[in-house]
Amino acid sequence: MAKISLLKCDDYNRVNSAVKESVHLLGGISSFIKPGEKILIKPNLLAPKEPSKAVTTHPEAVKAVIQLVKSAGATPIVGDSPGGAVRDIKNLWKVTGMEDICTREKVELVNFEAAGSKAFDIGDNNVKRVNFSNAVLNCDGIINVPKLKTHSLMAFTAGIKNLYGCVPGLMKVEYHKLASKNKDFAHLLANIYLFLKNKIRFTIIDGVLAMEGNGPSSGEIRRLNVIAASADTALLDAVMLTSLRRDISKSEIFKKLMISKKDTDGAEIIGNARQDFNFENFKFPSLRKLDLMPKPLIKILGKFLWVHPEINEDVCVKCMMCKKSCPANAIYKIESGYPRVEDKKCISCFCCHEMCPYKAVDFAKSFLAKIFIKED
Repeated sequence: MAKISLLKCDDYNRVNSAVKESVHLLGGISSFIKPGEKILIKPNLLAPKEPSKAVTTHPEAVKAVIQLVKSAGATPIVGDSPGGAVRDIKNLWKVTGMEDICTREKVELVNFEAAGSKAFDIGDNNVKRVNFSNAVLNCDGIINVPKLKTHSLMAFTAGIKNLYGCVPGLMKVEYHKLASKNKDFAHLLANIYLFLKNKIRFTIIDGVLAMEGNGPSSGEIRRLNVIAASADTALLDAVMLTSLRRDISKSEIFKKLMISKKDTDGAEIIGNARQDFNFENFKFPSLRKLDLMPKPLIKILGKFLWVHPEINEDVCVKCMMCKKSCPANAIYKIESGYPRVEDKKCISCFCCHEMCPYKAVDFAKSFLAKIFIKED
């Protein structure tokens, strides 16, 4: 069973030592990387948000990994493909702090879209061929550095979900359309993980400032003060979810990967113990309360139990990022200039909610959904 390193870190000024110590506890950087290798450091760069917003991986965590890779005699590069509708990659690098860190460390920032891509059959039932950036395919190994956040469709995003950023640009939007349901998208994420698994040297989660509630960009900042690492990305995600008191037996990702509570209970935790952290009462997306309902009941209630995105015109600035992010073309502009969701076309993937820079996408619920889904 793989080791899971958990270390307390309450300040990004101290994250460098926490990251390095977490890797040391796993066996040291030289046990994962050989001199002369080219290693892709893959943070979460969902959108152009400042590090203090807890939407993206903090640059100080990335800096620590860069220095570790250099110390092993390897060449680090840094890259990610942001949300499909984000076009100005240089602005994203600047706002997230990645440009500054990589300039100071003399490390290449890679544009996944400009690098080109290649398609592969990864055995997914809904997306027959998945494109991966050549920046991912041409490196010797990957160090996965996700942000710990909630996710309105998948409930949770960390190591496995972060790998979806290896798919370049608007292809991510298209795959959301082909695998729009929770189970289908979960299987796609699991299959992407399995395809890349042998390239991943280890995953290190930035959970100093995390996000709870209706993430991954519109939730609430939650200080968890944790740096978590493991060579086993899937087990690490599962351990973190169970630590946050989430029943992983409800997760379609872990069902697909055949990971259960027995696996998390048997994991070797090193560093700090789970009880040393403030993991209690972590808020998951309100929509995911439907996951706790018995499946037969959901089938019976059917069309009377629905949730769709809804534009809050009091907050909306008419940037139309929601429309650009919608894989189903279910959002259009009305005469006043505001976007409107066409419910019949909506596939409830909530990409619009994920990508809205102004938190202007709310959730419209049926009468029954309002009963079952109450905001915390």
